[in-house]
Amino acid sequence: MISTKRPRVFATDLDGTFIPLDGDNESKAALEQIRGQLATGDVPFAYVSGRHLEYIFEGIVEDGLPIPDYILCDVGTSVYENTVKGSNRQNGLDNAPTQETLATSFRRSDDFDARLDRIVGDTDIERVRREIGDFPKFRLQEKFKQGRHKLSYYVPAESLDECTASVRTYLDEHSLPYGIISSVDPFNGDGLVDVLPKDVSKAFALNWWGESQGYQNDEIVFCGDSGNDHAALVAGYRAVVVGNASRTLAASVHDAHEKANWNDRLYLADRSSTAGVLDGLRWFGLVDANNAAASEAEQSLARHWGAVPTGFQSTRFSVFAPAHEKLSIELFDDGSSEPCATNAGVSRCIEMIRDSDGFFTANVTPCRVGTQYRIAFDSSSTDLAPEPPSIPDPASRYQPEGVNGVSEVVGNQFPWQHDDQRRANRVEEMIIYELHLGAFTAEGTFLSAIDRLDELVDLGVTAIELMPIAQCPGRWNWGYDATYWFAPMSSLGTPDDLRRLVDAAHARGLHVFLDVVYNHLGPEGNYWSMLGKYFSDRHGTPWGAAPNFDDGPEAAAIRRFVIDNAIYWLDEFHLDGLRVDAIHCMKDDSEEHITRQFGREVRQWSHANNRRIWLIAETNVYDASMTAPLEEDGCGFDAQWGDDFAHALLACVRAHDQLTVRRYQPHVDLARALHRGFVFQGDVRGDRGREEISVATAKRVDTSSVVYCIQNHDFIGNHPLGQRFHQITAPETQASAAALLILSPAIPMLFMGEEFACEHPFSFFVDFGDESLRQAVVEGRQREYPQHDWSGGMLPTEEAAFDSARIGRAEDGNLAMRNWYRDIIRVRKQHVDSGLLCVNHCTTVTDGDRGVYALKFSRDDEHLFVVCRLAEATSGSRPQDDAMHEHELAKLLGVTGGLPPRILDSRKVVNESFDDAFRLHPNHAVAFAST
Repeated sequence: MISTKRPRVFATDLDGTFIPLDGDNESKAALEQIRGQLATGDVPFAYVSGRHLEYIFEGIVEDGLPIPDYILCDVGTSVYENTVKGSNRQNGLDNAPTQETLATSFRRSDDFDARLDRIVGDTDIERVRREIGDFPKFRLQEKFKQGRHKLSYYVPAESLDECTASVRTYLDEHSLPYGIISSVDPFNGDGLVDVLPKDVSKAFALNWWGESQGYQNDEIVFCGDSGNDHAALVAGYRAVVVGNASRTLAASVHDAHEKANWNDRLYLADRSSTAGVLDGLRWFGLVDANNAAASEAEQSLARHWGAVPTGFQSTRFSVFAPAHEKLSIELFDDGSSEPCATNAGVSRCIEMIRDSDGFFTANVTPCRVGTQYRIAFDSSSTDLAPEPPSIPDPASRYQPEGVNGVSEVVGNQFPWQHDDQRRANRVEEMIIYELHLGAFTAEGTFLSAIDRLDELVDLGVTAIELMPIAQCPGRWNWGYDATYWFAPMSSLGTPDDLRRLVDAAHARGLHVFLDVVYNHLGPEGNYWSMLGKYFSDRHGTPWGAAPNFDDGPEAAAIRRFVIDNAIYWLDEFHLDGLRVDAIHCMKDDSEEHITRQFGREVRQWSHANNRRIWLIAETNVYDASMTAPLEEDGCGFDAQWGDDFAHALLACVRAHDQLTVRRYQPHVDLARALHRGFVFQGDVRGDRGREEISVATAKRVDTSSVVYCIQNHDFIGNHPLGQRFHQITAPETQASAAALLILSPAIPMLFMGEEFACEHPFSFFVDFGDESLRQAVVEGRQREYPQHDWSGGMLPTEEAAFDSARIGRAEDGNLAMRNWYRDIIRVRKQHVDSGLLCVNHCTTVTDGDRGVYALKFSRDDEHLFVVCRLAEATSGSRPQDDAMHEHELAKLLGVTGGLPPRILDSRKVVNESFDDAFRLHPNHAVAFAST
């Protein structure tokens, strides 16, 4: 429901809202600005407070509050009118008011009293006041806090619910026309019980006042902070919830507005008390922004691309199109302006203003959240001969009809509730769970994913990593063909649905990381070359056009486009970190590579906003510069993917399966990966290859900043049948490998469904509409991985490829495997918390002839030994199926006097019977630990 009326009246709660909080200098300055602007008398305003009249006068005198036109007080049971409205507003600025001068200015409303009298009828109010005051634990409040229609009591705060219930019973038994409002005084902790005429509240009084003055609800801006403001905040007024309000209240108000389809009546302030009120009044246009504030707002908008709401039904548009001299915005709404002659479905055309750098901007009012639009070309202003004549916004925040449809203005007002919930803050605590939102649940949406979060918490992971969610063509996609980097994919839900998912994850102590792709843009719905030199003539990728990071004046803007997009996801969706896809394919010949500028500017933003942000690079091979500190000329990332671990491990158990173009040697390379931390190394400039260095002399890198896995989306999807690790090996092999993964001194990452040995494949899938692109994908996959026989698998363009990828329910999978994963994760957390499981306490022992790989963590008399034995399933392949006895293993580990107690044994996963006499079999893992 959209209102065309503009706000013109101001009403506010006092305590916690309009009165500055103690020590809040920002709010004190805001109060002075509001006082000055209200002194003109152009904006009628009222106080709506639970305070009694004298206490409000005290606030005006002592806190310097401006003198209002009306006072609605005593929890909505009294209304007073300022009889000298215009004059004492300016006088309040020039001369300090007193209690006496205020008392002579305000007159109680007889009409409102008569309205309440009709509610209570002939009830003996004083008898009711006395009888409730005689209840156990009740104490009548002071006489000046009582009112003609307000019965007020103190009760112990710890007995508030009990006391409220006793009054409710009394009122019901006597059929009295009264209701109850109870609360705890935030200043002294007293329990407060107010008995008021039935249905009377601050909202009731505000509604009566608005009607008596001829104001519509949507013409009034009401500001509040607490539960007794809730009814007014959801009554249809323009509502401002200040930043210090409880997040539960903010969420309740937000949800009520959303349910009522009011998408332009709520402002959720970031700042507290009076500063938040000032921001809300500016948003709704009741007060002007001063020059400093306007300048600050412009600076904050400088990093915003696309359509950004800037105030009540106002939106700022920004497009980078250096190839053009003229651009317009086509608006699809019922607003009034010049109709657009080129398209009968367009209601308005707004010409944009070009600056010298090729950026076009337009500030449009009215233009509400939900307005749909496109960017229109003027064919006379360019040599590119644009076709089609209009396109979506390259920085669109939402594409409800897909990559070729209209763009939509999206709001960013959201009541974040759980940002302060503790989450892992050390790399050693990180256990990542990679998932594809479309295949994670049957519904495949942001909201449905919330229902599985408790399952992940129970498993023990500490972070979820979302495969890319930016808008791609069609109904489903792996996510790596996005053409709208700022828009969450509409088939997964709305931007607010994504925010709900992130907030729900935070409530459970889970980090949320997002996989972002900056090395190319997808081919379908990609119009950006029509705007200017968005793409590189020097560099390319196998997947699509490479962004122009290093050629000509446009390159600086494209670099900004990438970095600002990253900050957008972190800022507007409160994501905890980003995994940057194929960072080695972000080709750039500039002096400062884009990856370093990316790390530097994201760090600057995170420090300025007091946010702990995690940056993870997918580097293909180990790149020491990625995690080197910025001050050492590194990129300042927290971690990088270490694919060598997964592929070297696979070579031990399936030597003939190569799921990457790099060749890994069985056993030799896994030993190298464990001893050294990697097998291949390189950097973003292109120097990449196998490091030929003796394991015996190699110095281990700090693997606490390396992400290990035994399978991920690429690992599975690059298999021609999309098969998972346990399907191309065996469940016992996965159980053994999982122990080595999760108990390594690195960051372990699981792929969705791995923990219960999901039997569903995860083949590559796309839903391109263009038939030539569909065929190109099929041929490209075969060309990129020529080592595979692709004849037996599903085509990535088949709907079945997506449908079969849904992982299903955990309870339908291998529960023994899931319990095994939980046990390993529990042991990891226990030894990370104790400080034993870390790189500095780890040594590796390997025996390639027998396929044994061991991690020894030792500190003084504390020990944790993790031993994994891996073998090909094919008969006759090395190592032979000869069980190792305990004394053999102790000798290999260099342990005298016997091994510590065995705390984990992977044989339980396959329910094999085994006795207490320990033997280490192929594809078998155990862990020993001292107490």
